[in-house]
Amino acid sequence: MSDDDFRRGLEKRAEVMGQDFVDRAFAGDPEAFGQDFQRFLTEYAWGAAWGRGGLDNRERHMVTIAVLAALGREKELEGHLRATVNTGVSERDLSDVLHQVAIYAGVPAALSAFNAAKRVLEK
Repeated sequence: MSDDDFRRGLEKRAEVMGQDFVDRAFAGDPEAFGQDFQRFLTEYAWGAAWGRGGLDNRERHMVTIAVLAALGREKELEGHLRATVNTGVSERDLSDVLHQVAIYAGVPAALSAFNAAKRVLEK
């Protein structure tokens, strides 16, 4: 990966998750444990995958939410649920996505995700 991938990833990550989120991810000593992982995530997940094209941010975000819900990754799911204001994913979109999760990944996974969404939407 290149510096261009990293820069593209920083832009996309801030666009989707918000600049405060990115600033927190890179706060502190750049040599501290985990900072190399933040760069890796930014280059590959945000620069290469999210920056790939084809799907727009709204569509890609709905896919991401579905996968996180299906896998039961509640903490990461809540972060992405908060970021829906940046990508245009509506409450109706969330409900539809989580109904799909219930059918294809199971009702317990969808119920957990619905509960996470309620917590996030109430704030």
